[in-house]
Amino acid sequence: MDVIFGVSGLRGIVGEGLSPKLICNYVASFAKEIPPGKVVIGNDSRISGEMVKNAVISSLQALGFDIIDIGIAPTPTVQFVTKIKNASGGISITASHNPEKWNGLKFIEGNGIFFNEKKIIAIKRNLEEKNFKFQAYDKLGKLCDDPNAKELHMNSVFQKIDFDCFAKDNFNVAIDACNAAGSEFIPMFIEKLGFKVIRLNCDAKASFPRNPEPLKENLASFSDFIREKGNIDIGFALDGDADRVAILDEKGQYIGEENTLVLASKFFIEHMNPQNKTVVTNLSTTRALDDVVSSNGGRVVRAKVGEINVVEEMIRVNASIGGEGNGGVILPMVQYARDSLSAISLIMLGLSKSKLPLSSIVSELPKYYMVKDKIAISRESFEKNLPYLKEFFTGYPYNDIDGLKFDLDDSWIHIRPSNTEPIVRIIAESKSMEKANKLVEEIKNLMKVLC
Repeated sequence: MDVIFGVSGLRGIVGEGLSPKLICNYVASFAKEIPPGKVVIGNDSRISGEMVKNAVISSLQALGFDIIDIGIAPTPTVQFVTKIKNASGGISITASHNPEKWNGLKFIEGNGIFFNEKKIIAIKRNLEEKNFKFQAYDKLGKLCDDPNAKELHMNSVFQKIDFDCFAKDNFNVAIDACNAAGSEFIPMFIEKLGFKVIRLNCDAKASFPRNPEPLKENLASFSDFIREKGNIDIGFALDGDADRVAILDEKGQYIGEENTLVLASKFFIEHMNPQNKTVVTNLSTTRALDDVVSSNGGRVVRAKVGEINVVEEMIRVNASIGGEGNGGVILPMVQYARDSLSAISLIMLGLSKSKLPLSSIVSELPKYYMVKDKIAISRESFEKNLPYLKEFFTGYPYNDIDGLKFDLDDSWIHIRPSNTEPIVRIIAESKSMEKANKLVEEIKNLMKVLC
């Protein structure tokens, strides 16, 4: 597969699928779906970033769009600045959690929200038609830098969350930014909150020292770093474009991406006292979120997997917080985007209010075990055999907005075809690892027989 394109944007390997010509075609196709005006762009720190950015700038200028370049910045910052500057749209130049040889584009509407499925289909149609309207020499777009734009994002968070109530004494916060988009901005933000920052992999001019996806297996060195340094209260690990946050406790133990949203929602409800306690997440996020939110008088609503799907459901039900179990937290009072600044703020608010170390707080969370697997089956074969899957779980409630999710007594299983590959993803969660593994194996064996 040369490139991947869907509601998460465009991604490809530089030198293989992702070429300047292809980038120009996608940017021109995006530009047909926004009104004339200005476009905000920002990028992560990949080696290929300048090459991709130059292709993006050339394409937009040729189409007559003015460009505001905010430099190396988290994707949520590009989204926020797009909204606050009343731009026609925005493009974040990043391949998110993919390795450094990848790069890509995330397409943003003028309201700071990602393109939805309908808009993505329109881009695909534009790619086929290639009826682009390039401008004459005297009507080309202009380019300007805005190095102060990031402060708009930071200041908005300061205004929305009461940081004066933080008990800031002697809190030491470790950051592993993977030498990526959050390397300078996120430590600066935490220092402005009033906490001491201990940096690891916060050099945006250096190569990625690890796989940028903040999973446990990629954060062993960060865990060792926290243990060896000592006197660290919490660690935050970022992905390539700094919209997702994984947490490590004061012992260097990986808390898990799933629990980022659980903790953020818990602290938001407990300490910010929202009247509306509706939380939206996707079908594959831990049931611990439901337990914690309901115990605090709230409710959880489920959406299809994908940030834009969660955002649209949040808007529909007027949720006060949401996100996904990949470390992404969406706080509408700041913006409708997975936002590391919002996530870190809420986590630090809760930790500061508590007299307990993070490990003790986490030990009180509901304990579930999640297993993720996949099987090589086409979407067509999967859809043909939906009735047999439903029959296998006869008597249990199910949700079919995104594949099939069955809620069992003490567990659940979500079976969904990939949007980008001929595979079906199988995710199960239970109170015991044995039960979760058993559920996944049962479905894999059933689907091998059926397909």
